[in-house]
Amino acid sequence: MPKLYAGLTILEILGIAVKKEIEAAEFYDGLASRIANPIIKDRFLQLAKDERKHHALLQHEYQRLTGESKPLLPKADPVSRAEFNVQSATIEEALLYAIQTERAAQKLYGVAAKASTDPRGQQMLEYLVEFEKAHEHQLKTELEFYRKSPLWFDETEDFIHVGP
Repeated sequence: MPKLYAGLTILEILGIAVKKEIEAAEFYDGLASRIANPIIKDRFLQLAKDERKHHALLQHEYQRLTGESKPLLPKADPVSRAEFNVQSATIEEALLYAIQTERAAQKLYGVAAKASTDPRGQQMLEYLVEFEKAHEHQLKTELEFYRKSPLWFDETEDFIHVGP
């Protein structure tokens, strides 16, 4: 287990994950509110929706394992970061931050999957690792495109969208 999560139980790791998914959904909603282009805005709203689904999945798994609805959080959150203000950050800063948080989620779920002795929980966590990798890839693509064409993010016309 990486040093960052040393000493945490699988339930504490799940508790952190539940919390982080809600924070991620709120972040993507906030980022979407800053984007004028309806195509790009929808992509960030979809990311927020995905994170809410992950939250529900993790919350359900925690409840299945413990019978409790409120997750156990460690006294000190080892992955807590200073608050990131999505409203005052540049779009590039927000995308870089989002990429970082998706990588952190992959690590968190990977650690939890290895620590899990429950095959069902392990499969769920491994699935989430792959899902977060896909989010990271999508965000990297958005960042590359933003760096090439930042004005596209401000475009308000609703173009026909072709592609992913």
